[in-house]
Amino acid sequence: MIWFMDERFWLPDGIKWSMLQPNGTARYPQPSDLKQTIKSALFCFSIFEFLHSVMSLLLYLKALCLSVIQFRFGVVLLFIRIFMECFVFLPIGKYFGWIDAPDGLTRRIVSHMNFGFAGKSKYKRVAETAWRFTYYVFAWTFGLVVLKDQPQLRDISESWRNWPYHELTDGIWWYYIIETSFYWSLLFSSLAFDIRRADFLQLTVHHSITILLLSMSYTINMVRIGALVLFSHDIADVLIELGKLLRYARWDTALKVVYVVFMFVWTLTRLIYFPFWIIWSVWYDAPAMIQKTYDWWSLSQQPIVPRVIVVMLLCLLVLHVFWTYTIIMVGVKSAESGKLDDIREIDDGSDSTAEYIKENGCYGKVEEYRKKQL
Repeated sequence: MIWFMDERFWLPDGIKWSMLQPNGTARYPQPSDLKQTIKSALFCFSIFEFLHSVMSLLLYLKALCLSVIQFRFGVVLLFIRIFMECFVFLPIGKYFGWIDAPDGLTRRIVSHMNFGFAGKSKYKRVAETAWRFTYYVFAWTFGLVVLKDQPQLRDISESWRNWPYHELTDGIWWYYIIETSFYWSLLFSSLAFDIRRADFLQLTVHHSITILLLSMSYTINMVRIGALVLFSHDIADVLIELGKLLRYARWDTALKVVYVVFMFVWTLTRLIYFPFWIIWSVWYDAPAMIQKTYDWWSLSQQPIVPRVIVVMLLCLLVLHVFWTYTIIMVGVKSAESGKLDDIREIDDGSDSTAEYIKENGCYGKVEEYRKKQL
């Protein structure tokens, strides 16, 4: 693994890893910090008898040199998620009538703790959505607090000026650790027990790319541009999850309003700001500030890692275009039927849902079937 961390692969000419060690006046990102995100994700993921099998995965990931600080936080996030599903989202859902609990709220909570979080009920979908909504609200708010005094928020070229000697603030450190831990927990839970939607493959690719992008940008101290990517993405995710909650609650008027606001924010952040500000700055501003002779098209020129980061950013853009098509289809189907619905959620239920659709040959009966299941 020594070759993998070769300075020529990661850093511009004349820069050594020893030059990026913390000192009395400046603090820089340390690759070892990334281990904590994996531990955090796996800690939440390892519950009851599940703990033993997950620990083997933990040891494997540690062997790949991926971090101690983020590892613990990721698993902690999964524990927090299950706790909030049981003691916050379930009571709220019961209060508003979104979730049935004929045997009483206490029994429903106990059932959810006893691996109910790995089921495929309507509550499971609501709880997953409520957890992500809560997290994205927190993450975007925290990002705003952290970035409001950062120079790159007002002038994106500041992401590269004097790189890689950007001091790592406590706020940015926590922002990166928490976000990376969250995407680890999303990846683990989606592979293990979350309900699989029609775009499961795209989501898995997205989570994997995001983890790699955050880890690599942190390692070479490109955290300024990385923080902008996170901040610009989280606000649309807040509205996505809010819209899903409104759909589960059948608050159709509020849902339509949120959909319009979401489309505006999605277009502004994912289709305008991300490609024409962030990727544009990476492509045109960064090379001269990485090193004067740096050329993206000279594939053998070192360092190599910045090119890998560019490829991952472009992959995210492709996924944005794919999801834009999906979102537009939601709007088209809404105009035809007069009701907003998530076309990905046809696959959300159990196998019996798919069988019901197949037998009836009509997607319009999905809602009828779901009502029977409540």
